[in-house]
Amino acid sequence: MIKAIVFDIGGVLLRTDNRSSRQQLETKYGLDPGEADRLVFDSKAAQESTIGKASQDSIWANVANHLKLSDNELEAFKEGFWLNDKVDQDLIAILQEFRQTYDTALLSNAWLDARKTFADVYGLIEGQTANHILYSSELGLAKPDPRIYYALAEKLDCAFDEIIFVDDFLENVAAAQMLGIHAIRYHPGINLIEEIEKELK
Repeated sequence: MIKAIVFDIGGVLLRTDNRSSRQQLETKYGLDPGEADRLVFDSKAAQESTIGKASQDSIWANVANHLKLSDNELEAFKEGFWLNDKVDQDLIAILQEFRQTYDTALLSNAWLDARKTFADVYGLIEGQTANHILYSSELGLAKPDPRIYYALAEKLDCAFDEIIFVDDFLENVAAAQMLGIHAIRYHPGINLIEEIEKELK
């Protein structure tokens, strides 16, 4: 029997469906398509921050160093980079509906201090958006490391097969499924309610 429903944040609840502002940055700084994302998310500093070992400032310092940006230019870069990130209010509503019957959680690979950022900027608040919010930077573990799913199950006080988990990365979904979690891969256009209800039957 399913007892808990868990959503990822970045790529599921919070998405960059429109990359126009990032494309403008790539054009401005002579970057290849998609390179702005790689520069921000794939750096060593970003990987370390995701498990709580580096600050967000170190990530942006790496960007500034790579592109030779002044402080003002870096602030403009950050503003443009995040400009089109939007919370999917329809998915929030779905999660709220399920929250009436099931325990709910968010499980996110996110940088140090993400809890404050996501609450202040996007309104994702533990006890309101979902019953629990687990961040990799606070746990010192990141998906798809199986240990993060053990931490999730412990927090929820659930067996793996009592959890539905929605994530956009195939490797995170596969790792969860290997443990017996009912994992669904999110992609634009998916009928998520229908997919979740299949797992509830």
